[in-house]
Amino acid sequence: MEMTGKYITLKRGDKIHYGCTRSGRCCSSGPNVALTAYDICRIARYLGVDWRELRGKYVIAIIADMIAVPALRGMGDGKCAFLEFKNGLPTCSIYPVRPLRCRLYPFLPVSPSKRDIVYVDRYCPGVGKGPLVEPPWSELEQYYKEVSNHYRRMYDLVFNEGYEPLEALEKLIDEVCNNM
Repeated sequence: MEMTGKYITLKRGDKIHYGCTRSGRCCSSGPNVALTAYDICRIARYLGVDWRELRGKYVIAIIADMIAVPALRGMGDGKCAFLEFKNGLPTCSIYPVRPLRCRLYPFLPVSPSKRDIVYVDRYCPGVGKGPLVEPPWSELEQYYKEVSNHYRRMYDLVFNEGYEPLEALEKLIDEVCNNM
């Protein structure tokens, strides 16, 4: 285990004390959560709506150098649009299908090419508390697979097939939702 800046770096085999304290910090200090088409399709299915109904209300797209990056919409105060409070405790209204980035927190993926290390947000109130745990390596693998497929296909749609960024994103989400 290595600590640099605001992150702790863990390698396969390393463990850390962690237990969620339900502080809500992860859902109210951004949200800077990029989504994949897979995340969007899971959320839409869970809510029983066509994914297009999520646009604007829950999901926004940011054009970053010809690639449309879907992200969770914030409520202007840094809180996620899906964050609710029940009995004074923060609750995710889509908890069973929350985006993979949210499921992984406070464990932060480094890169699909560096699958044997993970960062940990040391400012998460649950870090250093609770049982000794390993990072969620299987969920990290699923995330790397989905994010790699998402951006590989986005690249093809924009740079090889001639779609505009938002059109490419819509086509990709349609493809993923139809194949899930």
